[in-house]
Amino acid sequence: MLKSSISRRLTIYSLVLIILPLLICSIYMVDYFYKINIQDKTSSLENQAKTVAAISHIYFEKKDNADMSLLQAISSDTGLRITLVNTSGEVVYDSSHDSESMDNHEDRPEIQNALHTGIGSSIRHSDTLQKNLLYVAVPVYDNGVLLGVSRTSLSITPLEKSYDSMRNNILFIFFAVTIIAISIGMILTRRFTNPIKQMTLDAQKIINGDLSTRMRINTADELEFLAAAINKLTSRLLRKINDSQAKAHTLSLILDNMDNAVILLNENGLITEANKQAKDMFKITPDIIKTYSINFIGNTVISDTAKTCAQENKNKKITLRIKLGATEKTFIVFFAPFTSETKQSIVCVFHDISLMQEITDRQNIFVANAAHELSTPLTSIKGFSETLLDSDLTEAETSRHFLKIIYEESCRMQYLVKNLLQLAKLNSNDYKKQVATTNIDCTDALKKIIKTMTPFLEQKGQFFETNFSSENLVIKANPDLFTQIFINLIENAVKYSPDKGKLLLACSRDKDKAVFTIKDNGVGIAKTDIPFIFDRFYRSDKSRARQDIGGSGIGLSLVKFLVELFSGKIFASSELNKGTTFTIIFPLQRNIDS
Repeated sequence: MLKSSISRRLTIYSLVLIILPLLICSIYMVDYFYKINIQDKTSSLENQAKTVAAISHIYFEKKDNADMSLLQAISSDTGLRITLVNTSGEVVYDSSHDSESMDNHEDRPEIQNALHTGIGSSIRHSDTLQKNLLYVAVPVYDNGVLLGVSRTSLSITPLEKSYDSMRNNILFIFFAVTIIAISIGMILTRRFTNPIKQMTLDAQKIINGDLSTRMRINTADELEFLAAAINKLTSRLLRKINDSQAKAHTLSLILDNMDNAVILLNENGLITEANKQAKDMFKITPDIIKTYSINFIGNTVISDTAKTCAQENKNKKITLRIKLGATEKTFIVFFAPFTSETKQSIVCVFHDISLMQEITDRQNIFVANAAHELSTPLTSIKGFSETLLDSDLTEAETSRHFLKIIYEESCRMQYLVKNLLQLAKLNSNDYKKQVATTNIDCTDALKKIIKTMTPFLEQKGQFFETNFSSENLVIKANPDLFTQIFINLIENAVKYSPDKGKLLLACSRDKDKAVFTIKDNGVGIAKTDIPFIFDRFYRSDKSRARQDIGGSGIGLSLVKFLVELFSGKIFASSELNKGTTFTIIFPLQRNIDS
């Protein structure tokens, strides 16, 4: 029960407040009653001593046994011890002892006080009677002459017994009250401390994170008000924590689902936190966090900039190009310092601009290639035009040859510009929405394309081998653009296949898809060039660059664009000097009648 410090102190305080005043009062009362009784006895003895003094002056002049018997009678009737002492201290008479055998009483304090002050009293042990007596002495005068002292005494043994009995009773009552007070104090202390103990247990649960705990104290006092205040504080704290957790969860979702990689560094450049994008992009594993520097991704510029950012306490921004695996990435990295728990940290946000950089690079290449492709025919046209202007035009055959070259280069430039304009037009979202699509019967469409291209093949002695599915395959596309896809591919096959070569045009069904194949036995494409053949102005090899009509590098990029416009896919496979195969896949229409 008294293990608790507050219980122990409350019990001690209660006992001190109860027992100490009780003890003081008991001591005071016993002493008070003792002194009152002594005073009463002293006053009574004083009166009796004066009475004896009034009749005892004759006993100092002569001793008469009859007269002494009077004093003896008074002593017997009152129970007093009467003693007469002369001025020299000799005992003249004593009712309890032979006066002649008694010691001189001159030095007795009551005698001295009576001779000098008129009255004296004292309490002491009587060697004659072997008990404690109360002595009161008064002087005896005869016509103004001091004859001696009249002393009366009384045993205080009954008074002492009464005092001892009272003291013992009071001590018994004191100890009984003390035991009762301790018991009541412990009960009251327990009633007071139990709510405190319960509040302590509930507070410990709250400290340990159980914020659903509520203090249920019904004491109708300050403890209940304190418990209610703590409950309100806990509720507010729970709301704050829930709000903070919701915000932290929201922030975590934002960080984990944002496109940018976010890495948190300390002032030494060590990685302390990273979002999902950063972990996936830079292969940051749990053992790397708080162990490795940001330098592990392969560039010291980041850590150097982070340290500078922390030292200057200013935001920084750099453009970073690093190689991640087989690809090169370009980032704009933003650095922002902040202080958390007295520690300096730096947030690094990696904004991936690789696509923008690639688009910029491709635009630059596109402009350069377009300028190059246009400059070649323009140079020829300008050169031959100048030649014709400088000549006298007398040689008709030569002039005709120059004009033919000018015409061919003009056609080539017109073809190039036409393709560029078509690509630009198709890139427009508004135009894409305006492209009208309808159901196309694949077999019928391919037969019309073959009929259109047959004269072109016959010029080189080439011929088609066809393999069309017997099923009625229907896709949804624009008829003119669909035709252009195959004409471009067939033109390429014709250009880069030898004379009297063989071309394959096939159409089949694969589940819910229509599969088209255009195959030639021409010069082929190197495997290293295949991933880039659909890029604008890309030409894989000098041998394919120009023959009778040079390629512009726009046709295949236009084909891929048109295929994807109609939700299709195109693939190329090739082997040098053995030929090239293009495979196109379009989704079939489920309801053919539509």
